Amino acid sequence: MLGLSLGLGLNLASSLKRYAVILRWSLLTKRFVSLEVFDLILGLETLTKVGKLMIISLPRIRKSKMLRKLPWFREARDDGSRLTWIVCLVWLLVNIGAQVLVATLSLFWPVDTSDRIPLLTRGDVLISDLASWKLDSPGGENASALASANTFGVQGVYDILPADSGHDHRQDNTTKNVIYQGDGYYEYRFLNRNPNVPSVYLVSERVIQVRASCQQLTLDESGVFKHTNGRIYGNASLDGKHWELYPVPFYYEGSISWVGSRHAYCGSRCTNFTVFQKADDTNITVSSLFTCKNEVSLVQGGEKEFINLRPEDHDHIYSSDDFARIAAGAISWTGYTMANRVERQTRIYFTGEEWSPYKIVGADEVSDMIMRFSISAIAAFDDHGIQYIVPNQLNRPVQGQIVNADWGWILGLLGGICIIQFGALICLVAFANKAIIRDESFFSTALLLRPVVEKIGKGGVNLTGRDIKNHPKLRWRRIKYDYEEGRNGEPNEVRIKFEGSDLAGPRRSWAPGDYR
Repeated sequence: MLGLSLGLGLNLASSLKRYAVILRWSLLTKRFVSLEVFDLILGLETLTKVGKLMIISLPRIRKSKMLRKLPWFREARDDGSRLTWIVCLVWLLVNIGAQVLVATLSLFWPVDTSDRIPLLTRGDVLISDLASWKLDSPGGENASALASANTFGVQGVYDILPADSGHDHRQDNTTKNVIYQGDGYYEYRFLNRNPNVPSVYLVSERVIQVRASCQQLTLDESGVFKHTNGRIYGNASLDGKHWELYPVPFYYEGSISWVGSRHAYCGSRCTNFTVFQKADDTNITVSSLFTCKNEVSLVQGGEKEFINLRPEDHDHIYSSDDFARIAAGAISWTGYTMANRVERQTRIYFTGEEWSPYKIVGADEVSDMIMRFSISAIAAFDDHGIQYIVPNQLNRPVQGQIVNADWGWILGLLGGICIIQFGALICLVAFANKAIIRDESFFSTALLLRPVVEKIGKGGVNLTGRDIKNHPKLRWRRIKYDYEEGRNGEPNEVRIKFEGSDLAGPRRSWAPGDYR
């Protein structure tokens, strides 16, 4: 938009300058003027010369001794016209007003950076690395990956919107790290970023979902009891079938213990849980025991977002099974083994935390917390986790721009500019077409002014313009642009006339015919 304003301003200034170049020849035919005024009128396309002509044409300037001490006022002449300075002032106001209007336009179409819609270009794309939760090389134990997933889940506090809230919410690029909740599932859309400026991103079409289900076991009469070996056991049944005594690894009264299985019993992208809430002496009147499973889906969509993918890119873009299974059990991971039980890990949250509410929970609430924690971990990982660069893509996001146009003011200002230019054109047509319009060649102008410089003689080639105008033979002479009528049918002759050499009165316009 800045370039558009500059282009409009330059076009307008160029048009007005051209009008002045054409109009000057008509002005030079009106009356006899001093060489100083004649020279200034020849340079009307320059606003500084218009300003100087206005100053030296102000009436009664020569009577002021104080003003005559200033350079421009010192050259003031009484050329017999009281309108010259007014015409110059109007022309200056027209030019300045037009430029101010053009400059003001940019105030009403400001260009701001857009966070909603980025631009897309060719280049590398930065995404979250969905192959692993950790940077260190694979080993027999992935304890660091488990601890990392749990940490991201705790950090992932993001807005949750209904999945059926409309497609516009998903296309809105300002919905960064937003989690969507559907009927029995949560989903998240990954971001594509600019590697050089990660804050510039595009919400992609790649979607991942988390689904969990829980069943509450019925605690028998003995419920939770302490065995003679000192361990706490849960005596429960499911659907009328008695379970083996379940040893509770760790617990706090009133808190929820999340016990996750390290082995993939329910699938390669799924984690099994045993969830236990121990009763206390106040609000939590009964203990509860649940069995749950949580599954992270394959990454869906985005097939058209990437081109020329290498074989090793797939897991980094669409997630590995190990990444998904760790995400599924994120709420229970600690990153270390307790009581030599390498097949499971147990995480306990303080009573009253989001993941251990101080109330009696049901199966639906437990499954909801498992899903929210997993999807929050994935969203946080996408925000500030391990990153991966996909080279040479067509959808590299770059900073977008948005124009906030105030059309009322813009149309008004453009209308004002059109009125100024149209008015100047009308004045040009009305007043300029009354004399021969000469071209801008310096040779043509030199030939026209030959009678003036011939007054000085053969010398004086190196004289400046000031020296010529102040030469004793020209200092008080007045000239004008005129013509001599041809005799015996010959063409009229264009020339410069000196005051006193022609007794003919002023002409309203030049006669039609041939000129030389």
